[in-house]
Amino acid sequence: MTHFDLSLFNKERDFDSFYNFIMKNTAYFTEYINEAPSFEEVEAEFLLDVPPGVDIENKKVYVIYQEQRMIGFLDILFNYPETSTCMIGYLVIDQTHRNQGIGQLVYDQTSAYIKTKNIQKVRLSVVEDNKPAIKMWEKQGFEIADEVITEYGVQLMMEIKL
Repeated sequence: MTHFDLSLFNKERDFDSFYNFIMKNTAYFTEYINEAPSFEEVEAEFLLDVPPGVDIENKKVYVIYQEQRMIGFLDILFNYPETSTCMIGYLVIDQTHRNQGIGQLVYDQTSAYIKTKNIQKVRLSVVEDNKPAIKMWEKQGFEIADEVITEYGVQLMMEIKL
């Protein structure tokens, strides 16, 4: 069984590791291949970005550590786009730790936690070309609810009722 620690992001403890994680995973964050973002840009994009009219308190970012090394992160926006729904913005596992069941275990733990918050539906968005992610989310019971064209290509909006 794969062991990891999932904890709420703490800027003093986690920011340097978080920044380095983003820069190491440029296959996922392709816009950073040619130009590295500043610390402020990473903070703004991943830690402070919420849709208009949404309270930053609704956003929770969790870091995933294995043996004191950050191997991923999870971002959840509670009560969005409506009350009793949450949106998973990111669940990213380091390339060297994929296909080991970590994403599954993180989702299982997260799903159990979400249910304690009276959340009845979970939504997320996946780029249409990301077949492994789509397969993983479908395995969890998520279904495609909509397609949206974005600057990153076609995004599949997926959801599951809890």
